[in-house]
Amino acid sequence: MAFDNQPRLPLPHGLGQKNGPNEGAPEPTAQPERGTTGRGRDRRPPQLLNGDNFAMIPVRYHPYSTARRSQVGRTLRPPNWGRIRLPTYQKDFYHEHTRNSQRSPEEVEAYRNANEITVKGLGAPKPILHVDEAGLPEIITKAIENLNSGSTPTALQAQCWPIAFSGRDLVAFDCTATKWKSLAFLVPAIVHAQSQPSVLDDGGPAVIVLTLTRETALRFQVAVQELSKGLGIRTMYLLSDEPKKPQLQQLEEGADICVATPGRLTAFMEEGKVNLGRCTFLAIDEADRMLALGFGENLRAIADSIRPDRQTFVTLTCLTRESRQLACQLTKAPVDVSVGTVTQEQQIHRVEHIVVVCEEAEKESKLVTLLKDILSDESDRAIVFVEMKQRVEDLVLTLRSRGCPAVGIHGNKTEQEHQWALEALRSGKAPVLVATDVATRAVELDNVRYVVSCDHPIHSSDLLRRFRHAARPDGTGRMYTFLRPNERVHAKELMWFLQENKQPLPPQLREVAKKKATRQ
Repeated sequence: MAFDNQPRLPLPHGLGQKNGPNEGAPEPTAQPERGTTGRGRDRRPPQLLNGDNFAMIPVRYHPYSTARRSQVGRTLRPPNWGRIRLPTYQKDFYHEHTRNSQRSPEEVEAYRNANEITVKGLGAPKPILHVDEAGLPEIITKAIENLNSGSTPTALQAQCWPIAFSGRDLVAFDCTATKWKSLAFLVPAIVHAQSQPSVLDDGGPAVIVLTLTRETALRFQVAVQELSKGLGIRTMYLLSDEPKKPQLQQLEEGADICVATPGRLTAFMEEGKVNLGRCTFLAIDEADRMLALGFGENLRAIADSIRPDRQTFVTLTCLTRESRQLACQLTKAPVDVSVGTVTQEQQIHRVEHIVVVCEEAEKESKLVTLLKDILSDESDRAIVFVEMKQRVEDLVLTLRSRGCPAVGIHGNKTEQEHQWALEALRSGKAPVLVATDVATRAVELDNVRYVVSCDHPIHSSDLLRRFRHAARPDGTGRMYTFLRPNERVHAKELMWFLQENKQPLPPQLREVAKKKATRQ
């Protein structure tokens, strides 16, 4: 990808330095070595220190996780931050708008209740109700209004922006599936980068944004280009599944913001190609999913290689115990912001769960029979989840050939193809959507009644999201899970998930889980 490169403009006074360029940063403190990264390191389980909720709790990994742990990053050894004199930097840019300062605590509480916003943490600023209350440069304000299609920020943006602009660490969760969730951290990232001294060549980025997939990074690129237009901010992209040579060229030229996948970034770190000494803002999108897919070591290696007094913004897709523990590891005294009050148990209670045990060769025929049976009403819609992109294509062709109109989405399809498929589903032209988990992460489909899990998901957060798609207020949603007779590990993982959420266990699931282990 090419750079987003324009001449730099100064920040307007709305978001500027308070009393000097060096204020707002705490004194650097020593960062103890932790985790298991590197040879000869402390091998004890990483400990968490957060007085409110998780006092000295060892990290508990998923008991039946099938994800392989990444080997990348294990040879990296972080600097001895206690012996390094770090230059000060600015991270507190927030000036409360007059309208916001005049709002009473009762008005703030009413707004949070109406938008299902929960805030935990001392000294959290009030939410902003209009984009212009953020004190952003006009060029960024207009870009946000274009992306949001209006001047009203989403609930997540309204509460997160004042906290992030104040220089606080932040952990955010939004279960509402609103569009442009990423603006909650991309806007603070751009403001932070704009306020730091510009460094040419390979001085290293001031901001690092970590994302799980190339597809998500491409969506970020659209927002970053719109938000940074005319500000002179240079952005580079270090993404897996793309050639390394152009990315190395970007590293040599330098940039203010680096959007990267954790695997590619740590690979360049091991090769000595990345300079993280200038980084003071770290954003990690969907950190729990990264952990589930084996990137826990990568995240720790990256975080340990960045100065300990950095600002960190973490987003989560699932409020589980392990995801909260990971967030505590990566942040310091964070403010927790959650949007949406429906708990996992409440969502899963709204779904009838049925397990179908069959051999792999029987899945397609049973799926066709099932869909023809359950889609009796013209208003009914179904999502079929599979693991591989090619399987999406194959299954769509099979369903169409068997008289079942279907469309498919996955990471290799364009945004236009995604929108076409989703519109076909909504309109009823194709009542069946075949999809991968990644492709449906930001999709909200209110008229879906049935979800079919053909392939078992990698992590419980994907399983939860599948249940959410079937959850309906009237309790008529239904989830079908296809399991092979020898999928004992997956059956145990599903049992663990249901038990964690206090749900009944289907008898067929118990039978598969009891069988002797066989090669899967």
